[in-house]
Amino acid sequence: MPEIIAEAGSNHNGSVERAEALVDLAARAGATSVKFQFIFADGLYLPAYYDDGRYVESEVYHTRKAEELNREDWERIWRHAAQTGIDISASVFDAQGLALLSDLGASYVKIASTDATNHELIGQACDLFDRVIVSTGMASLAEIDPMVGFVRRNFPGTELHLMHCVSAYPCPLERANVQRVRLLCDCFGVPVGYSDHTGGTTAAAMSLTQGASFFEKHITTDRTLPGFDHAHAMAETEFTDYVATLTACAASLKAPANQSAPAEDTTRVRARRGVYAARDLSAGHVLTRDDLLHVRPSSDFQGFDLSALVGAKLETDVQRYQAIGRCPGAQATHSNWQAAQAYWAGEMTEKGMKARDDN
Repeated sequence: MPEIIAEAGSNHNGSVERAEALVDLAARAGATSVKFQFIFADGLYLPAYYDDGRYVESEVYHTRKAEELNREDWERIWRHAAQTGIDISASVFDAQGLALLSDLGASYVKIASTDATNHELIGQACDLFDRVIVSTGMASLAEIDPMVGFVRRNFPGTELHLMHCVSAYPCPLERANVQRVRLLCDCFGVPVGYSDHTGGTTAAAMSLTQGASFFEKHITTDRTLPGFDHAHAMAETEFTDYVATLTACAASLKAPANQSAPAEDTTRVRARRGVYAARDLSAGHVLTRDDLLHVRPSSDFQGFDLSALVGAKLETDVQRYQAIGRCPGAQATHSNWQAAQAYWAGEMTEKGMKARDDN
C-alpha cells in the first residue's frame, strides 16, 4: 500500500472534538497517517496592514487566531490518535509549531509550499526531525534546487522528501501537471509525493505511474462547514474510495510486466481456440484445410495456426467435432470443453441469459 496522508489541515475549525472526529475518519478510511496544520496566527500573518498613515485590521489573522488550539488540546488529539492506532503529524509554519510538534513526538514534519524557499524554517525542521517533507507548489526548479542543496550540505542525515503540489484550491484535473512528479524524481533523486487538490482519484493514479510514492489528500467531516479547506476536501466515503483506488493501483504496478493475471488462466481455457474435425475422419486420411475447424474452446494442441496439421496423415480415427493435435503424428487429442462449458453456463446464469431449450 502506498503511504496516504489524510490532510485534516485546519478543518477542526478550532474544535478538539472535530479534530478527533477527523482522526477517526482517517483511520476508518485506511490512511497511513493523519496530518493537521499548526497555524499560529502571529507566526504566519500580519495582524494589521499599514496603509497611508493608518492600520487596516487583517481579517484572516483574526480568523486564524480564533481557531488556534493550545498545547493541551493538541496533546489530547495526539493521545486520541494513539488510542485509534494511526500515525499523526502536522504542517508547521513557525518555530512555535516546530517545537510543539517535536515535543509531541511526530515521526515526520511537513513544510508547506508557502515555505519551500524559507531555508531558515526548513533548517530548523531538519534540526528536529529525521524526515522532512517539503511541498513544492508555486516553486520553480531554480527555487527547489538551492533548497535541496542547502539541506544536503547542512543536514546530510535528513531524509528529505519532496511533494509535487499545484497551489490551486481546488485544482482542475487538466492543471494537475502530474508529470512533474517524474521530473522531481529525476532532478533530485529523492522520494517524491503528490499533494492532491483535484476532485477525484484520477490525478493520484496518474501520479503513481510517474513515480509518486506517497500522497496527501484533504479530508473533512462536512463539506458545507465554513473554512478555507472544507469545500475542496473529501468526505469519508470519497476518501475511503480514494485510499482503496490508490492501493489497488499500486498493487497493479507491482506485478511483473511480463506476467499474465491469474484470472487469465481460466479465461485461456475457454477463449483460446482448438482444432476440431469438421467431419468423421479415418486413420490414414491426409488432412486438408476443409477437414479442420479452428474454434473455441481450447485443446491440448497449442499450435499457432493450422499449418502443422494440414498435409499430415491421421494415426487414429477422429469423430466429427473431436479435437485433433500432433503427438507426434496427427491424432485425436483432449478438448477442454467441459471446463469451458461449466464456465459459460455459470456466466450465462449470472448475466440472465436464457439457455437453449431442447424440448
